Amino acid sequence: MDTDSNKTEEKTLENPDPKADVKTATHATRYLFVGIFLTVFNYILYTILSNLIIKNNDLLWLSTTIATFITTIVAYLMHSKITWKERHVTKTAVYKFFIWNLLLTFPIGPGLTQFFSLFTPLYEFAHNICQNLHLDFSYEFVLTTGAFVLTTAVTMIMNFLLYDKFVFGKSKKPKKAEKSEKEHA
Repeated sequence: MDTDSNKTEEKTLENPDPKADVKTATHATRYLFVGIFLTVFNYILYTILSNLIIKNNDLLWLSTTIATFITTIVAYLMHSKITWKERHVTKTAVYKFFIWNLLLTFPIGPGLTQFFSLFTPLYEFAHNICQNLHLDFSYEFVLTTGAFVLTTAVTMIMNFLLYDKFVFGKSKKPKKAEKSEKEHA
């Protein structure tokens, strides 16, 4: 009797809901693919802004803000329709998503970008490697790209955790909505 209760206790302690791990892995996989698309989209906007329009490394925060704002709108649509498609998206989720991204767009993302732009020895090293490989990348391009990549890595991890737990929640779509989607598919 003790062994049965121990097994039940171990299962409960180790994995209270085995389906939860699969769902989290599915969401993480979808998030990764949507995130790759959004990162490329954001990078293109950021690069156009920082290298062709604004052209001032002291204003990288502005390039980041504008590119992230536009990408955030696209991100909400993609995450609600692809990444967490089986969850019921409430008005609260919409507000949470945009409030979090407003916090990210203004102080966190640009602040990280400016912080990562201070890693000059890293960018000088990367630029020297590019030069030795006969890649004609300017130092400014290496710096802006490096700051973008580091900022993106940090914000993607923060976003996944927050979106999964608080924004898109754990609620499933109502049965009626699931049937309607299956009929249209």
